[in-house]
Amino acid sequence: MKIARPKDKTEQKLWIEFKEHNNQQAKEELMLRFMPLVKYVANRVAINLPDKFEFEDLQNYGIIGLIDAIERFDHRRGMKFSTYAISRIRGSIIDQLRRLDWVPTTIRRKAKQVAEINSELANKLGRLPTDEEIRQELDLDSDEYSQLMSEINIPQETSLDSFINSRQADGVTLIEVIADEDAARPEQTFRYEEIKRILGEAIEKLKPQERKVVTLYYYEGLNLTEIGEVLEVTTARISQLHTKAIYRLRGYLSRKKEELLE
Repeated sequence: MKIARPKDKTEQKLWIEFKEHNNQQAKEELMLRFMPLVKYVANRVAINLPDKFEFEDLQNYGIIGLIDAIERFDHRRGMKFSTYAISRIRGSIIDQLRRLDWVPTTIRRKAKQVAEINSELANKLGRLPTDEEIRQELDLDSDEYSQLMSEINIPQETSLDSFINSRQADGVTLIEVIADEDAARPEQTFRYEEIKRILGEAIEKLKPQERKVVTLYYYEGLNLTEIGEVLEVTTARISQLHTKAIYRLRGYLSRKKEELLE
């Protein structure tokens, strides 16, 4: 006679045991269950980094974020933990990279200049600026502009997650807004819908290829290599399209920041 193995505890039971009874074994089981999220996020961040960064280090930074997410997560709200955790894991990795300060000052200065010009042009024109308009404002030729876009592909600058989060008092991040699963807090529904409306409005104004990259990256969860395979272009080209799109969106969203903060 075959002996049936006991069924694994449901995720909800693990949360109850950890949150309401401080069961550390339940916490460890939750860590193991959601560890693949760390690898997933680390892979997405790694693609924008120089080769000197070890993937294992990125995962270690991400584990800190996972632990923090597990400790802070409110299992009674109804949101999926993976939705909540991904932005925290990414934030932990980017915070550590920022502390390491690996980006040369000259590159940071260029990134700041591009962000400011995008914002100024968006405010002046009332729309997303084109490559040509940005390039002329920077007084660069096509090759110089292309090189600049490659240089300023900095994770903490090319992240809509961090941009949205920095403008929300309650710490809402893009992935939470997209998922919109926080039905347990109806008071946030209007704010989420407004952010989604403004984001959708901005994304629709992007060039077709840029729009595809943003959609596949943020809404479908693909990394840049996978997007390159879908669109049949190189990862370097996808990275450049992503960088251009995010700086354009940041400029437009900066113009709309009052609506985002209302």
